[in-house]
Amino acid sequence: MCPHDPVSPSLEDGMESSGPKRRRVCEPQPKHDIFLSHSGQEKPFVEQLYHDLRRVNQRAFFDQDSNCLAKAEKFAREIIDAAGRCRVGVVVVSEGFLTSKWPMLELSRFVECGVKVFPLFFKLSPSDLKGNEVETKWKQSWRQLVERGEVKEEVLESWSKAVKELRSSNGLEYGKFANSEYKYRCAVVEEICKLWPPRVKCSTDVPQDEIQGYERLCKVASSMFTEVKVRGRDEEIYWYLGLYGMGGVGKTTLCKAMCSYSQGEFGDRVCYVELPSEQGNEDIAGKERLARLKRALQRLGGCDRSVIDSISEEAIQEGWECLKDGLIRNQRPVFLAIDNVGDCEASRSEARKYLNVGLPSGSKVLVTARSQEILRSVLRGTEYCKPIPRLEWLEAATLFLSYAAPWVLSVSLLKAEEREIVERCVSECRFEDIGYDPSSQYHPLVLRALGTYYHDVDGGSVMRWEEALENRNKLQRSREARNVNAILGLNYHSLSEQVKLVFLDCALYSSHGYGYWKSDLTSWWSLRESDEMNMWVSWISEVHGVSASDAKLMVKELQRLSLVEDSSSVVSIHDLYKEFARVLVEKEGSIEWHWWMSQVSNAKHLKRLVLYRDKPIIGRAMGRFVDCRSLVYLELVDCDDIGPDLELGNLRSLRVLYVFWCKKLKRVVCSCINRRHCYERAGGCLSELTTVQLRWVESLEAVPFLRHCGNLQYLEIHGHNFGSISGFVATDEEPMDFRYFKALRTISIRCGRDILGLAKCDAFIRWLLTVLQLENLTAVDYEPHNSKWEENGVHTIELVQVSRKLSVLSLRLPKEIGEVKGLHLLSELTTLNLSGSRGLRRLPDLRCLPKLKRLCVFGCCNLEAHPLLGPEVREVVKFFKDGVSGY
Repeated sequence: MCPHDPVSPSLEDGMESSGPKRRRVCEPQPKHDIFLSHSGQEKPFVEQLYHDLRRVNQRAFFDQDSNCLAKAEKFAREIIDAAGRCRVGVVVVSEGFLTSKWPMLELSRFVECGVKVFPLFFKLSPSDLKGNEVETKWKQSWRQLVERGEVKEEVLESWSKAVKELRSSNGLEYGKFANSEYKYRCAVVEEICKLWPPRVKCSTDVPQDEIQGYERLCKVASSMFTEVKVRGRDEEIYWYLGLYGMGGVGKTTLCKAMCSYSQGEFGDRVCYVELPSEQGNEDIAGKERLARLKRALQRLGGCDRSVIDSISEEAIQEGWECLKDGLIRNQRPVFLAIDNVGDCEASRSEARKYLNVGLPSGSKVLVTARSQEILRSVLRGTEYCKPIPRLEWLEAATLFLSYAAPWVLSVSLLKAEEREIVERCVSECRFEDIGYDPSSQYHPLVLRALGTYYHDVDGGSVMRWEEALENRNKLQRSREARNVNAILGLNYHSLSEQVKLVFLDCALYSSHGYGYWKSDLTSWWSLRESDEMNMWVSWISEVHGVSASDAKLMVKELQRLSLVEDSSSVVSIHDLYKEFARVLVEKEGSIEWHWWMSQVSNAKHLKRLVLYRDKPIIGRAMGRFVDCRSLVYLELVDCDDIGPDLELGNLRSLRVLYVFWCKKLKRVVCSCINRRHCYERAGGCLSELTTVQLRWVESLEAVPFLRHCGNLQYLEIHGHNFGSISGFVATDEEPMDFRYFKALRTISIRCGRDILGLAKCDAFIRWLLTVLQLENLTAVDYEPHNSKWEENGVHTIELVQVSRKLSVLSLRLPKEIGEVKGLHLLSELTTLNLSGSRGLRRLPDLRCLPKLKRLCVFGCCNLEAHPLLGPEVREVVKFFKDGVSGY
């Protein structure tokens, strides 16, 4: 614990609280840091510059972007306000600029407010701004504006002063960049970033217009910080605030808003740390803890990227030392927000670590939790702990209407009878909470849920809501916090049975932390194109047996009803909805209970089962898997009790199978009557099984169950100890005939054992040619075991018939193969990876592949020449004969 840390219990006697003393309320940060001032003639150039700045995460004002000017506001006031509050005024100097009203008003506003001016001499040179030019040329144009009544006479003096200021500012001349607009824009962006470093985009970016009462709530929260002094040190002052409140009242939203708000005072020295609300799997928790620390190092420590990347879970203490050293080195106050401290000791302990790392004097720390007791244990005092600021009635009503009737622009536009109904609706979302007794507070999440519900009541007609209000059995009667589920459930119960299950899958599976494979285990070829939303949609598609487009529509429906946060890139669910989902599945006898949590006696109803280290995480059925006859989803993580054989014979409804780190597993079998060629008969007895992923199964010897899965779409088998077992041949009856896997889309086999019986080169070639003919195939990834190779490059593979959908081909060819012919047939191929194919000598001209973007021939040390490539290829990894790799 740091000796001068103000929250250290060992130094309680060395501290003093300033009591009621509060820190001044800082001005909120401007919405835009860069203002692009220009005339109409330069709009095409400025529009491209605007997009260039956005790409480097600069917040620029451009009048053609609808997001820059608020709706239903007078644009003149908005523009002048933005010009006066920005950090850098970029002036595109041209004749049109100096003779136009609005550009000159913006320029004079920059000078008046002390904004840093950066001139771009795009069409004019600095000599055109000399004093005599102003008097003889530009002032004449301004007087014409006065004569037309567009401006008043008195502005001319301020405009002259502004041009003089512009003339004295260093700028960039277009003519010095060989008349290349692209090079000029690059230089402009570089100079702007020197004048005002771009914001580091982070999870705290919450649009201000999406937070009701943003300005007021942030000002109130800023005034609540308590000053703490440490005796024995010069000017060692800290500011602490702990906010508590029931789940869903907006602690996280306000915490993120305060981070954005505080950037006006602290610049980029703002760090948001969101802790997990509950203690989950320790392996996953350790990775997440390290990721949070690395973000803090990036935001506050000023460490090099290479240093941050080198820190591992095993050496995480080095990371804490780096953070401490970085804070000492910078010695500039920071804003640290520690959000969602949980009731478990691991969460509290991590929060204390951030507080004890040695923050510079003048730093502000905001901590949020559900209870005052949690905050007191972290901040070591009750004087810092305060209930979260409440929404006022008008803010609550506006939030409710934004979901219930978004076409109502203002509460003031409601008729008297409509306003009364809205008041009754909003009152349903007011709950008692600790810290507000005998008063109560409006619950933002419940306001959203009820608003979304009423949106679908007769098309959002306010007058028809009264009838729904009278149906009191649907709404909670008590004002107690524990009854929020009655309103949260309104939208859930309106869903179809399938979409309900999608919601439960998203809420409960992600809450246990066992969805980590979605990001960590993504196939290498899809890493650049994938995002979390697409991975979730893909997973839902597999689990529910629907198309990706239908899965996305279901997620969109959940977002529309506010059950899932509205986002195009992630699937995020509020903790309160996760708790709501847990309540549903734990209600014995319900449909949800059968889906998720059936007891042993009812294992036949169970749809989902996840075991971690032989303990049930999802589902409570503890008998043999053969009893779970309705099981659709089975995931086994680090389970040894299943023994050497995993029997799937009775799991006729199984659709998805995931097995990770099961070290003792040797065989996955199906003991049906037709054991040998079951897949030839109407898809086999495991015809529902579409997705199989076996990872880090180091003892796996055979997978005869595949003979029973004729409708398999995704197959992945990865051994943990790849390459450590040499020459092993699976003891199966005969190699499987992949012609019957007509639905197969993706196959990825990387294993230290010869799982498929392809040890001999001719067997591998026959298998590959068969697989590539599957008409639905989109990706093949095969890396064989290490066998005793024959002579280098003695065989040739010649493709004759291939899938027209194949976009990824990743093969480590046996050393006997020296050439692959027929690659021109792969017209849809985007990725070709032949790394490690040591016998490969020749590749054809690849310009015939119009969609090829990535080629990897790393380790192909006998390749005679690099193939010719088309213009679409963006990434090439190659291995020259001298052992040097290149790009």
